[in-house]
Amino acid sequence: MAFPTKHKLPFRIAILECDDDIPKALEKYKSYGTISSAFLEAGAEAAGLTKADLEISLWDVVDQVGNFPNLDDVDAVFLTGSKYDSFATDPCTTALVSFVQKVLAQQRVKLIGVCYGHQIIARAMGAKVGRNDTQGWENSVTDVDLTVEGKRFFGEGKDVLVSTHLIRVSAQGVC
Repeated sequence: MAFPTKHKLPFRIAILECDDDIPKALEKYKSYGTISSAFLEAGAEAAGLTKADLEISLWDVVDQVGNFPNLDDVDAVFLTGSKYDSFATDPCTTALVSFVQKVLAQQRVKLIGVCYGHQIIARAMGAKVGRNDTQGWENSVTDVDLTVEGKRFFGEGKDVLVSTHLIRVSAQGVC
């Protein structure tokens, strides 16, 4: 059974590569963008779509500051993780926050961020982002019960989520 979609196919996803990868990871995976592409393609196939139903483009936003897609040419923007501070004021980070604000100001293009990407989205929405200096590092292993839709994507059963972070997003007064 094909996954129902209200979007015209192919679904065009711009992956913003927010980091220059660790050399050992580069040897095996090439970049955060190629890892993210593989996950998106696997998810599409699990949902009854094909790789041809996705049109994925990679955008280096670290070494090419201000290198962003035209929003008329994409249906979604995906921000990867990064070792960089999402609360920094360098040209790369501030340009990324400004671009995300542009995405948020319209209704058509969808937006998702993983780790650093989520922090950038929160910052663009006005949330305070910074180090969790009061509690330090947070680590957890959490059992995840998948919903019916989650099982369609990931298969039957439970899964485990391992998380560790030092950066904190405070959305008080934003939402």
